[in-house]
Amino acid sequence: MYKILVVDDEPRVSAGIKNFLLASDMNITYVETAINGFEAIDYLRMDRFDLVLTDIQMGRMSGIELMENIYMEQWNVPVIVISAHEKFDFAKKSLRLGAKDYLVKPVERTELLRVVRKALTQKELPGKSLEAESRPIQDHSRRNEWLMELVTQRNLTREDIEDVTSELGELLQGQFFGVISSRIDYSQAGFSHQKVTLHDRKLLKYAAINIMNETLMEWNGLTFNGFGHSIISIIQLSAEEMGDPRVRVHSQIHMIGQMIAMNMKQYLNVEATIGLSTLGGDVLMLPKLMEEADTAAEWTKVHPGQRVFYYHDIAVQDNLSMVVWMNKVSEFMEQMKSAVESSGDLNPQSILGQLPVSELSQEVTNSYCGMLIYRIYGLLVEYGQGNGASLYDFNPDRVFQGLSGQQKLERLHRYIEDSVAFLQQLSKARDQNVISRITSYIQKNYRNPALKIQDISEEVHFSAAHLGYIFKRDMKTNLWDYVTALRMEEARRLMITTDKKRYEIAFAVGYESPEHFSRMFKRMLGLTPAEFRKQARGGNRTETETEAEA
Repeated sequence: MYKILVVDDEPRVSAGIKNFLLASDMNITYVETAINGFEAIDYLRMDRFDLVLTDIQMGRMSGIELMENIYMEQWNVPVIVISAHEKFDFAKKSLRLGAKDYLVKPVERTELLRVVRKALTQKELPGKSLEAESRPIQDHSRRNEWLMELVTQRNLTREDIEDVTSELGELLQGQFFGVISSRIDYSQAGFSHQKVTLHDRKLLKYAAINIMNETLMEWNGLTFNGFGHSIISIIQLSAEEMGDPRVRVHSQIHMIGQMIAMNMKQYLNVEATIGLSTLGGDVLMLPKLMEEADTAAEWTKVHPGQRVFYYHDIAVQDNLSMVVWMNKVSEFMEQMKSAVESSGDLNPQSILGQLPVSELSQEVTNSYCGMLIYRIYGLLVEYGQGNGASLYDFNPDRVFQGLSGQQKLERLHRYIEDSVAFLQQLSKARDQNVISRITSYIQKNYRNPALKIQDISEEVHFSAAHLGYIFKRDMKTNLWDYVTALRMEEARRLMITTDKKRYEIAFAVGYESPEHFSRMFKRMLGLTPAEFRKQARGGNRTETETEAEA
């Protein structure tokens, strides 16, 4: 017996799909309909569904935004996307990353049956149920976090690696690994040949990630979001493949890079710079391979007409060292941010030990150190903005003035430690300030039926995932549950102190549908609005109160 949720801002469409599915032979016993993503999120919180069908282009909250909310909390719920855009070919590819399939309006009944049957059947395959899949990976964002940890954290122990790989289940089973760093050029992408707007970049990145997954399927590729415009992939080869004399590994890696660039151009009409690492035989080597891939991608600055760069090819070139150091500094800054956000420790020697002091002149050493120092100071300025923090004691011109090369290195070690400690203080104060801003924003806007998590995250300039994390950590409740609680509390007040009808109260607290409001109210308080009002007024019902239930 299956439960399905249909989300479409055209009630006629969702009602038609609902009736058709209930009349099918697929043992579908319950179909809920929602007129927008907000209702859908509430329903998903109230009940367990086996499948979601959603329109991709809805007012206020798009299907993409709804999918993001679903995957933040219930990654194991399959989604089928519906769109009126028949020629939206790249969306068909992009949404398979998260969606199980794609339907075009007007929806053909035979096609609807096919994709729904396929999605539900996949849930029942032995060993492949979504519940089984969700044990090693509870949600998509956590999967990305674990993979990012593997490619960026140099200080992981063998025990740490075993913990992470056990969480990833069977996804990481290779004996040899490589890393690919892909950088999307948004300046002119898509078949309109226009600069991609900020709103559309997320969808384009979904498409690019899916193309990477499909392209790298033969090499057991794992693709996930990097920072900014970057996309990261891990490829895996077996010992047999590496030892096969018929397989020329260098040629194969070149071919992989060219295939990615070609598919990006063919399916999305975007230019992408592809950086490919060498291959390593240990998961612990992934951070080094990530560094190689990033370094290779940076080589486009030297050869702007080229799109695919293999680290092995450029490692012998004389002027690689500065590019390598730039990437090491960037990697260290990400480690520093991670230590700050998690209140963890950071060993300065992880970066200073890689500085080839003996090979460099005093002038070049100063240049190398200067890159790192001013990146750290920039991070201090970023965290200190808006809270009146004094950075006088961290000003590089003051701290390092008049020091020799060796003295500068010794002082830099302490400068990093002091900076991390101070940044952790700033981060804690910032998070407390952010929570205050979040709650203030919600209290001012919870009556708005179009309020969504993405709006709140934009207000405080955090990702929706990180916003949800710090809110739950500090407030001990889910962010959207907090919104719902405010709405219900205001609804209770209005029912006790006014004679407003149910639909008036629903609109007043942020619900477009009175029926949906009633379901949420009963879910939260255990009574219907009418039952609550009757109980609150000692069991006496006026004519107005009776009408309010309608």
